Amino acid sequence: MIRRHGYLLVLGTPLERTGMDKYQSLLPPIYKQHNGYRLVMGGQTGGVSFLSGGLKNLSVMLARFPSPEDVSHFWWSDDYRNAYTVRKKAGRFAAVGLAGVDTEEDPIPGAGGYLVAMAAAKTPGCWRRFADPFLEGIERHKGTVLADSGPEGIERLENLMPGSHIIVAMFSNEQAAQDAWAALAPTLQIELQDCEPVTIIALSGLENDHPWRLADTL
Repeated sequence: MIRRHGYLLVLGTPLERTGMDKYQSLLPPIYKQHNGYRLVMGGQTGGVSFLSGGLKNLSVMLARFPSPEDVSHFWWSDDYRNAYTVRKKAGRFAAVGLAGVDTEEDPIPGAGGYLVAMAAAKTPGCWRRFADPFLEGIERHKGTVLADSGPEGIERLENLMPGSHIIVAMFSNEQAAQDAWAALAPTLQIELQDCEPVTIIALSGLENDHPWRLADTL
């Protein structure tokens, strides 16, 4: 049986610290119930680097679930809806569910690195002209593609995420993700201009946010 994970990607701006802290305190049992865990949570204080495109100064959260359906079950569950009412008053966010392409087991707990590419491609075919060599470059630089989603593979959960096409890749650490993009960017300038704007984000993974340590780390 092929195992394809689901991913929850959230971008936004926290506005009220007390409310966000309360929201975070409600999450551990909800994630655990749905067998999900966060790969990334960062923002202006660290863990997020906007490398290309117009977006900046946003917080980013990336979580992994056993399947795309589990992302939906988590998001629309009564327990998460209750937590969401707290978070909704404490910031502005956009969220999507992504269908994964990876079939491997969950990674060993430890701080990895991630590269996210997203664009709202307007010219027919321009995204694949960027995405295909980008994906090949990820493999050359020892990255693992986790999601490669177009409109049909993206579930819009909250507000308008600035991208109808999203790629997520995993590396050994954030520096490896940044180095991969630094090597690829000069070879993709024409494709970047065709699909402009393309947002590229490098992310630092959480060290211990794994189901086995969930209760202690979320």
